[in-house]
Amino acid sequence: MADVSTDIAWLALGANIGSRSAALARQRAEVERAGMHIEQASAEVLTRSIGETALEDFHNQVLRVRSDRPLRPTLWLDRCQAAERAAGRKQTYHWGPRVADVDILLLGARGEVAVQTDRLTVPHPELINRPFLTALLAQAGFSAGDR
Repeated sequence: MADVSTDIAWLALGANIGSRSAALARQRAEVERAGMHIEQASAEVLTRSIGETALEDFHNQVLRVRSDRPLRPTLWLDRCQAAERAAGRKQTYHWGPRVADVDILLLGARGEVAVQTDRLTVPHPELINRPFLTALLAQAGFSAGDR
């Protein structure tokens, strides 16, 4: 694993249960409460479910967040998972329905921190398969030319 700390992360939020826009608002509040300060946010978009296509569509959003101090990748993951749980996430099955999903897309201002462990992979391994995330990253201020 990269033994690199950073104070910037790019997160994807998602929900496909209940009032999905309200669910994203709860996730944003919990992200802030977990010490990840939102600097920029994309628009919320409706996207089709990937994997399990019988599910309701998702509302998704991408955030650029900053911590008060540089964090190691595992601490970023811990904070994201704490925000998910606080926003109502319940474990179901892989790609199952959820009221809260907070994923790390990239770490570092330019996405320069790479991680590959059993627990975390950054850049997010599905980023290449979800072009809408690239568009949302740009809306949140990320430039692919920065990488």
